[in-house]
Amino acid sequence: MQVLVVNTSNDVLPAGATESLRTAGWEITSAPDYASAILATNTGNIDAVIVDTPDEKQVDPETREQFESLLMTIEKNHVAGLVLDDEPITRSSESGSLIDIVDRRAPLAELRGRLSMIARYQGLVQRLDAELENMQGLGFRLNNHFREIDQEMRLAGRLQRDFLPDLSRPFGPLQFAASYCPASWVSGDIFDVFPLDRHQTGFYIADAVGHGMAASLLTMFIKRAIVSTRTDGVQRTILTPSETINLLNDALNEQSLSNCQFVTACYGLVDHRTHLLRLARGGHPYPILITADGRTKPLETPGGLLGVFKSEEFPTLEVQMSPGDKLLLFTDGVELVAEGSKSGDPGRLSPDQVSLDSVSHEDTWHAMIAELAHHSICEIVVKLEAQLEALGDAATMHDDITLLGLEVLK
Repeated sequence: MQVLVVNTSNDVLPAGATESLRTAGWEITSAPDYASAILATNTGNIDAVIVDTPDEKQVDPETREQFESLLMTIEKNHVAGLVLDDEPITRSSESGSLIDIVDRRAPLAELRGRLSMIARYQGLVQRLDAELENMQGLGFRLNNHFREIDQEMRLAGRLQRDFLPDLSRPFGPLQFAASYCPASWVSGDIFDVFPLDRHQTGFYIADAVGHGMAASLLTMFIKRAIVSTRTDGVQRTILTPSETINLLNDALNEQSLSNCQFVTACYGLVDHRTHLLRLARGGHPYPILITADGRTKPLETPGGLLGVFKSEEFPTLEVQMSPGDKLLLFTDGVELVAEGSKSGDPGRLSPDQVSLDSVSHEDTWHAMIAELAHHSICEIVVKLEAQLEALGDAATMHDDITLLGLEVLK
């Protein structure tokens, strides 16, 4: 161990101390004054410092300031310190400090004992410093790693949104609107709207189990696996919703997905001329039909989860729509928010929201829709998104939320 002895106006160590310390295996170096001692301590090669307290009556303020600076340097560098003083009791060191204050008249044995004890703790502190430095380096690397992951997830989220359709313009007599709120950067929900020919528009909404990266990757497979037409030679045939959902179910089953991965979906077609709606669903929440006069009705059609059973059937349901009628599709995340809102504070809701007392989460959600039935589909989606966001604290938004609506324009 390297011990620095600061020689100021007199010999600091008692007679024979230097030889005794060297015999104990300590290397003794000296500094002529406090300023030199500060420089030596900052080199990092000093393990302990022995310094004499300056006489208050004989030293100038600058020397006193240098002494205090040396003590601060010892503390900062976690170096053991032994300060010799005429009155060590009145000048006690702070708790947790590596600086010990001892009587200048103490015998050599006590001096060695004090220094040995300080050195033992000082070694422990040095090892802790090394561990702390390693942890700080690990934390720095982890922060960089998480920053890179965050950037990649942001990019993945933007890319996923680029696959969503532009609904700013009507599709013939149909106006679509959507709200897309992932629980994290990426979503396990997906939807699309597309013209099939001059007189028909197809649309779907799908929800991969869970959320996050795994579910978002599955949505890209769903987008490719949705088949809406069949071409035989030069003839192109528009598939029924039942055929499309069956093909999607077959495609998912062929992948033999692990970890019980499954999908829910609802696919529909609307004829621009007759306003006939045809749809099929697999395990997805029932769409809500909103008539022009403000009545709401869930469109209940059978169909189990996709990607579970190959023999599952998904019949097509036909509904005759009229100008002013609307259809709202959604993923199950909205019902989770409605369920969580029951334990929240209904007083937080806006005046056009319904009371949540004594109703199921499904009834709550349907009631929220019914309250907005006379608005346009664009207004309904915007208002429902705002209400769900206001209720989000109650359910902590653990799932993705997607709304897709259409309206037959008058």
